[in-house]
Amino acid sequence: MEALSPSLSRLSRHAQACAEALSAAAAAASDPQARAVLAHRANMQRCAAGELATRACAYRDDAAAEPSPTDANSARRRDVALTPPSDNGELARLRHAAQQVARAAAAYGSVLRDPLPDPELRLLLAHYYRGATELQRLLDSRVADFKPARQSASGVRRNNSPSPELRHR
Repeated sequence: MEALSPSLSRLSRHAQACAEALSAAAAAASDPQARAVLAHRANMQRCAAGELATRACAYRDDAAAEPSPTDANSARRRDVALTPPSDNGELARLRHAAQQVARAAAAYGSVLRDPLPDPELRLLLAHYYRGATELQRLLDSRVADFKPARQSASGVRRNNSPSPELRHR
């Protein structure tokens, strides 16, 4: 159980990083519906972060010995989050959010591969894992839809301009 508390703390930090990235993507979203979905998902990630942090504290309190500070520091070093994009554009923020969600999903999967003492915790983590993978697909789809829409719009504008042959007549 000693190793479970740092794992849950790490998952909580991942969920919080996802929430921050999703909030930034929501703020940059041009589509009101996408903005609402991203803001809602950010709130869900904040709730998950709080729940995981609470459970991490409970497992730490239940454990006979606290993990050593060196273990906590090494976990923090591994979890150094990627910095948010300097570009405030919608696509850059969507990509950053997708990257954060992918990292969280991988972390959930890693913890779920190990045996867990509490079946309720396993169900909760499986729920969060499923939600993260679903969110990752949603964000990847949004990024993929974003690129062709922007490129085709610029292509349409170029095609609407008169050809050089028509200008000379």
